[in-house]
Amino acid sequence: MPPLPAPVPPPQAGRAGWSLRSKTVGLLLAATAVILLAALLIGIRVAEDIRENLGTALARNHAQLTKQRILSAVGREMALAQRFAESTVLREWMTGEQDAAKTERFFREGEGFRRAFADQAYFAALASSRHFYFADPQAAPRAAMRYTADPANPDDAWFFATLKSSQGYSLNVDYDKKLQVTNVWINIVVRDEGERPIGIAGTGLNLSRFLSNVLANRETGVVTMVLDQNGAIIAHPDPRQIAYATAGNQNIEKTIYRLLERPADKEALRRTLVAAASDEGEGTPTLRLKLEGAPSLAAATYIPSLRWTVLTAVDLNTSRVFDAPLITALALGSLLLLALLVGLYTAGLNRLVLAPLAALTAAVQRIGAGHYGERLRSNRGDEIGALTRAFDTMAQQVRAHSENLERLVDERTRELAEAHRKVTDSIRYASLIQHAILPDRALKADLQGQYFVLWRPRDVVGGDFYLYRSATGQCLFGVVDCAGHGVPGACMTMIAHAALEVALGDTPWQDPAALLQRTDQVARGMLPGDDRSRQIATSMDMGLCHVDLERRLVTFAGARLGLFWSDGDNCEEIPGHRRGVNDRRSGSYDNAQVPLAAGRTFYLVSDGLLDQAGGDQGYGFGARRLAAWIRTHAHLPLAEQKSALLEEIQAYQGPLAQRDDITLLAFRFDDQR
Repeated sequence: MPPLPAPVPPPQAGRAGWSLRSKTVGLLLAATAVILLAALLIGIRVAEDIRENLGTALARNHAQLTKQRILSAVGREMALAQRFAESTVLREWMTGEQDAAKTERFFREGEGFRRAFADQAYFAALASSRHFYFADPQAAPRAAMRYTADPANPDDAWFFATLKSSQGYSLNVDYDKKLQVTNVWINIVVRDEGERPIGIAGTGLNLSRFLSNVLANRETGVVTMVLDQNGAIIAHPDPRQIAYATAGNQNIEKTIYRLLERPADKEALRRTLVAAASDEGEGTPTLRLKLEGAPSLAAATYIPSLRWTVLTAVDLNTSRVFDAPLITALALGSLLLLALLVGLYTAGLNRLVLAPLAALTAAVQRIGAGHYGERLRSNRGDEIGALTRAFDTMAQQVRAHSENLERLVDERTRELAEAHRKVTDSIRYASLIQHAILPDRALKADLQGQYFVLWRPRDVVGGDFYLYRSATGQCLFGVVDCAGHGVPGACMTMIAHAALEVALGDTPWQDPAALLQRTDQVARGMLPGDDRSRQIATSMDMGLCHVDLERRLVTFAGARLGLFWSDGDNCEEIPGHRRGVNDRRSGSYDNAQVPLAAGRTFYLVSDGLLDQAGGDQGYGFGARRLAAWIRTHAHLPLAEQKSALLEEIQAYQGPLAQRDDITLLAFRFDDQR
């Protein structure tokens, strides 16, 4: 070997300055600070807009929904009450109350209307005698005169106010002390042929059911109420806020304005209610206000037929709202900011690092092509300058080393070729040994047509193997997945196989959980237990199935390996214990039993199949896809199932490489065999 040339002395350092790392970090921090400041300012504005938009949308939706509920609940009753008030029999009776025949006809017709009303109740009050008749299910089939309205009694003010009203009807929420009911009363004025008021007729809706059906709301921070033309609260989720007996009452205290503190909010709400009424229910104006001390967004919609206004208020501090377009816009904005940050960083990195490195790379490529006279010079004081000068020093030594390296390469190539041949022969021999422990002959002799095995090591040898033992009236199946693959995995299979043989020799097969526990104990005794060995993965996943042919029962226990089974219609899985055999911590295993029904197929599968990447996204095959395949193919003969599963795996895997050893053992026992 010729002597190596003397080393070239290291080059002198260039000008002192910032290092490349300092420059890169400084640029990134400056760009990040600018972006974060801009994002903070924009985010505050966007957050306010999101709250405004989401609150408005939620308030409008709830207001419109409540309006439809009211029209559904009250509209029908009001239409039916109008027909009742226009009844000829009712008019004749109100003008001849003392006539027994007219009274009897009215009671018969009133009974038909009573059954049609939602609460199965109606009332009729005569202007002439001021008698108030009421019929409900307890009083059927005849209405009873309950009391006589008194102009001096404030509780009867609704009666006289409704008779004088030009509207012809009124809706009144009131607790009738005499009837002892709290209803939403629908009062319709009855008129004679001369259009003179002769009485009032109508029905009532139970207030509790009305509030539950109409104002039911599960949204946190959302309150919906119903207001009359004067702002009185006709309906509210909190009954304490309701203004009762508003008909004829000029001094109503429980109005929506009482819940507002600021005069500006009261005036804005008045304008909003007027705007909603002017739209005749077509529009839903909104406004911001402070309701009961909480900042809220409110929406109002008008019901022309009832002269009611539905008001929904959304508390911005407690409500939960979501608006997908705004969230999407926020995400796009974040991506834009991120792109801007990446652009700034890339531009700075290109100027400080990439461009100088590209020039250095081009010079090194010329040296690599044999142009050793190329000189690399730089006056930079950072790492790139030092790297350039180091390459220049290296180029001067490359020529002296090249001839020596070529000779060494030839020698090493011959040595590696010989070593590769020896290793390949050893691996092939190991594959023959590994095949020897597989129970293929016993399976073929005992279970022809009642099983299939899919065993595909990733390399020539692998870390998976399967097990079969049989005795009179019973047999044992197992799949073992040792940590690793290739030669290390194959070595682990020898240890696992030996540990299983010991366990099978002194532990009952009928107890797979005990077999796993005994195998774990033997494996821990075979493998070293010091701290260094624990850094090496030596765990094993196992699944054992004992089949009792006389009792027609399958007993399964698994260590991180589950059992799938199917009758052809659906697929069930018994998961294994979360700890494997010879894991860092010992685990306890339990048995699970499944009847060995005719036509029921059982599948033991290692995680190599479940983790195999494939498909459009490169995801693992997964337990769900395997279960779906089993449901589709479990009714087929087992040989056809194996072919179909191979095609399914190959189609899913596509051009991707096999990631791990794949093992699947399936068996099925019918009544005849």
